Amino acid sequence: MFKLEFATSNAAFTDDAPTEVARILRDLADRIEGPAGRFYDAPVRDLNGNRIGRVEFDAEA
Repeated sequence: MFKLEFATSNAAFTDDAPTEVARILRDLADRIEGPAGRFYDAPVRDLNGNRIGRVEFDAEA
């Protein structure tokens, strides 16, 4: 199971939303591929450190 949801209505997305979305997706991919392994559950944060959503990954679900 993989679930990702985040808001794009704050200042980090104002100037270049596609770049910020891509940065977040790359960061999450690195985290899931890293030591988090088969299970990952964490808040999603924008470039400014604001919590904008949540990601959940469970390779066995």
